[in-house]
Amino acid sequence: MSLPLPDDATDPQLAAEYGAAREREGRVMAILRALGPRPELVRAFVSMADAALYGPAALDRREREVLAHATSEANGARYSASIHAALRDELGPPGPRDDALAAFAHRLTQGPGEAQAAVADLRTRLTDAEVYDAIAVVGLLNLANRAALATGITPADDLR
Repeated sequence: MSLPLPDDATDPQLAAEYGAAREREGRVMAILRALGPRPELVRAFVSMADAALYGPAALDRREREVLAHATSEANGARYSASIHAALRDELGPPGPRDDALAAFAHRLTQGPGEAQAAVADLRTRLTDAEVYDAIAVVGLLNLANRAALATGITPADDLR
């Protein structure tokens, strides 16, 4: 039996968060529903995503999408991997640091005990500020991927 996803009728505060999502994106992406019925978690996730993925950062937007896609791929989270691959591709052609970023995301995701070694390797190619950005994106996507995998969401679970 799958876990039911919350909808607009669950709670007025959650409905307000979903309304804000519709204003931003024209829909409520399933990942927000996968976070459950607590509006404060949805709000916190959106805030963290804005900061880690979409706001000003040392890494450019495309590089952050490389990390998001690679993390989702490493987790086998097809919902997120397809979304972030499309965003990455819209932002331009492959870059010279893509392989290093993807390897870091895979390594940190699949072998968290190797985190310090993975960071040390990445620091040979990126500035410290860029490494911190990479850590934030991989951490955020691991949270999102766990919620997506646990609830089994698909694009069909988006609310219009």
